[in-house]
Amino acid sequence: MKKNILIIIAIFCFSCQSKSELKKIDFDIFEITVPENWNKIELNGTDSYIGGIITTEKDTLIFDFGAYSSDASKYDFPLVYDKNSYSELTQKEKNFLKKTKHLIVDTISGKIDFKNYLTQEFEIVKVDCFKAKIITTRNKGFGTTGIYIDSLEGDGQNSTKTKFSFYGGNLEEKTEKDFLKALKTIKFRNYCH
Repeated sequence: MKKNILIIIAIFCFSCQSKSELKKIDFDIFEITVPENWNKIELNGTDSYIGGIITTEKDTLIFDFGAYSSDASKYDFPLVYDKNSYSELTQKEKNFLKKTKHLIVDTISGKIDFKNYLTQEFEIVKVDCFKAKIITTRNKGFGTTGIYIDSLEGDGQNSTKTKFSFYGGNLEEKTEKDFLKALKTIKFRNYCH
């Protein structure tokens, strides 16, 4: 009996500690729950509202709220290089590439299945009251991680829609995991409630 009580107390203490290690960041239009040591940054946008978060590892996670927010999954290029394009990469890019699924060929022709070398994948989930595209990397530590919502309001041409994106690049595995968890906590003001 004493063992069971100790286990329950330990679980309770651990769950309280986990919640206290999180905080909400308010960006006026939306709020997000993140690890306590992540910090809000203010940025200036020209045609949209942008801002971001700096993580413990000094990664910058940037959001864009406006008509021109982009869907990162549409810019997922395969990691297939011919010898000329590979030689033009910087040493830093070549070092990143060593950790990824990539292909170097004599010429980019023939029967290459480019889909096998894409850097991202995505799934459609519900975030607050919206259908959202959650984008993750296929190669941990290399590529874009984030969220894209095609339309928070407006249904006309792309220029009349309000879109939302929130991305980070080349994140360490723990940071990516924490960011993905945080994205699913987003609550939009004046849209869903």
